[in-house]
Amino acid sequence: MNLTTKIMTAVFAGLMALSTHAGVTLNAARVGAEDVAALAKFYQDAFGLQEVNRLEFPGMLEIMLNFGDTAEAAKSNGNAQVVIMHRVTNAIEDPVPHLIFNVTDIAATAAAIAAAGGKMDGEPRAFGNTGMMIGFGSDPAGNRFELIQAPQKKPE
Repeated sequence: MNLTTKIMTAVFAGLMALSTHAGVTLNAARVGAEDVAALAKFYQDAFGLQEVNRLEFPGMLEIMLNFGDTAEAAKSNGNAQVVIMHRVTNAIEDPVPHLIFNVTDIAATAAAIAAAGGKMDGEPRAFGNTGMMIGFGSDPAGNRFELIQAPQKKPE
């Protein structure tokens, strides 16, 4: 086996090993609320999400949301959705599970969250010396979220 064949074989083997997880993507992130419809409205107002699907069964309501300028655009969006389902209580103790949103204007997003009935833990702040800004808060049902604003590009 010559060197080129050995290299190509190694590359192919490496690609095959990587492809074992290539078919795995995030479908959605789920949060719960006593009032599913009210919480869906919060995410629509605060983050601009659109309703893309609704499942209603006796004793169960689940609303799926995604990003898009219109409901049709959101339905065409192949990215992961936010799914809201009914839960018995909004009394949540564990602060670790939370949604993480990338935002382009963290101050404007924090203002929209407050206007829609959510709560920020404090003012968004710099994340060390990374140039990133972060903020944490909760929706009206007590679900936690995090906002991340990437470093701003400096004009050339």
